[in-house]
Amino acid sequence: SVLKTIIAEKPENISSVTTAGGKIFVTYLKDVTSRVYVYNYTGKMERELKLPSLGSAVVFGEDKTDKFVFYTFTSITFPPTIYRYDITTGKSTVFRKPEVKFNPEDFVTEQVFYPSKDGTKVPLFVTYKKGTSMNGKNPTILYGYGGFNINLNPGFSATLLPFLNAGGVYVQANLRGGGEYGKEWHDAGRLARKQNVFDDFIAAGDYLIANNISA
Repeated sequence: SVLKTIIAEKPENISSVTTAGGKIFVTYLKDVTSRVYVYNYTGKMERELKLPSLGSAVVFGEDKTDKFVFYTFTSITFPPTIYRYDITTGKSTVFRKPEVKFNPEDFVTEQVFYPSKDGTKVPLFVTYKKGTSMNGKNPTILYGYGGFNINLNPGFSATLLPFLNAGGVYVQANLRGGGEYGKEWHDAGRLARKQNVFDDFIAAGDYLIANNISA
């Protein structure tokens, strides 16, 4: 038998592939956030599944005769929500969402790319409540992980809400050693290159100070 390429390789990592309604749904990880594209069985890309914002999505495959597919979406300030996607029209509607007493529109999540010690650009998510003054005095939590080819995707945690409401800033750094950008990114933070992980984390703190986010 002869192997045939249906969907050509891209620079971005593939998070998942599933089928439903005669379509192929491919979820890529681009700069630590999900991108979902809909292809037909010949490999032609028909449309992008528009997500609410930058965050993490998981698509659940159904039968090839179904007209709808379900997916979940979450981000640092967006609780996990299930959507129903109309395969024919390309429109999404909320199917089920958790009862969390807060308004996502009251918060901001920004993604920036800061230079590490060797000049490598590292992704960083900065989350805070709208109106928070960036005066260098904000209580700040800096969290990062770089190892074992693990992706540190943006995800929701209700325990952060009191901290953010009180004027705190939550920062998440995607250090080398993880799997956010594939094998090269993973290898750059392991074995003899493990120091890069610590340099990336220290540089994140330096970025926060230099940009008057924290002291």
